[in-house]
Amino acid sequence: MSLKNKLRAGICFLFLLALLCSGLAAYYLQRLSSESNAILKDNYRSITYTQNIGNLLDAPLTAANLSAIQANLTAQKQNVTEIGERQLTRSLQNLFNSYQKAGGNPALLGQLSFKMRATIDAIVRINMKSIEFKGQIANNTAKHGLIIIALMGSFCFLIGFSFLVNFPDYIATPVTKLAEGLEQVTIKNEAKTNLIATISHELKTPISSIKMSLKLLEDSRVGQVNTEQRQLIENITDDTQRLLQITGELLNMAQVETGKIQLNFGSAHPKDIVDYAVKALKFIADQRRVSIKVYYDDNLPNVRADLDKTTWVLINLLSNAIKYSSENAFIELSVKKIRSNSIEFSVKDYGKGIEPQYLDRVFERYFKIPGINSGQPGTGLGLAIAKDFIEAQAGKIGVESQLNQGSRFYFWLAVG
Repeated sequence: MSLKNKLRAGICFLFLLALLCSGLAAYYLQRLSSESNAILKDNYRSITYTQNIGNLLDAPLTAANLSAIQANLTAQKQNVTEIGERQLTRSLQNLFNSYQKAGGNPALLGQLSFKMRATIDAIVRINMKSIEFKGQIANNTAKHGLIIIALMGSFCFLIGFSFLVNFPDYIATPVTKLAEGLEQVTIKNEAKTNLIATISHELKTPISSIKMSLKLLEDSRVGQVNTEQRQLIENITDDTQRLLQITGELLNMAQVETGKIQLNFGSAHPKDIVDYAVKALKFIADQRRVSIKVYYDDNLPNVRADLDKTTWVLINLLSNAIKYSSENAFIELSVKKIRSNSIEFSVKDYGKGIEPQYLDRVFERYFKIPGINSGQPGTGLGLAIAKDFIEAQAGKIGVESQLNQGSRFYFWLAVG
């Protein structure tokens, strides 16, 4: 089970324990509420109706009082809940009917009134006993619920305490193993990165020597070469340049991976950075018959950046734009102020463009866009290193592209 699922299971377990305790408490509270409502509702009403009848019997024998007695009797007949209460209520109704017919016979009225009071007392006693009985039931329910909740609370406490004691170890063990594994991987990656950096550094010197030797061979003062030999020299020169580019990228990557990016911040005008990058690539652009059109905003402020690394990024973006543009095409390089504290460098080409599914991956290490990169030299490291260099300067780098309409790579740097 993964660490995420373990944490999810642990939290769900504690949630279920809490839900169980709260559910039991809610159940017994609901039962107590229902039983208490039953006590107060039905029996209390019966007592109220019959007491009203008794009080009205003490009042003068008027039509209003007789009507009130009948209204309470009707309500009582609809509120019968206890065994024997219905018969007593019917008897009370019959006695009241006779009471209404007694008219002006005081002896008969007194006799009927006495019997009605006795019946009322019997109804009250039945309801009082019911109240006492239901009160005992409610009391028993409260005691039973208290015992159950206490037992469940103790059980949940023991389970939860055991869970809290053991769960951290359960989680920590795989985490510790993972940390140890990551440490080993980190050590191996550092060793690999150091090896790459060492090899790349050692390769740069002989490659530079080869390049110098090729320059000498191309000089007619050293000696004449025939057409086939010149072609071989050109091929070797191209391969040497490619090797030099690869070793440079590997050195930059090693610097990035070890977290030892050394930044030398300075202040420079964006035009100086652009001019240097354009001059560095003028020969390549002319060979491919690609023109670079440069646009500046007026009154651009200086940027605060590592000038070497920023120029390297801009050269990389321009080089890619030249590489993937057709002959006689042009590239737009623009610099403008955005927001209040940032300068945007933008390189736009009108080549094939990038498919949408690959846009999020163009800055990944070793990623080369299928189809577009076929037959083109490169390691797939340039854009990844450019991203690390720009973000190390608290900048932002991005890309916009549409198929068959070209791509625009840009980065932002702070004004300084």
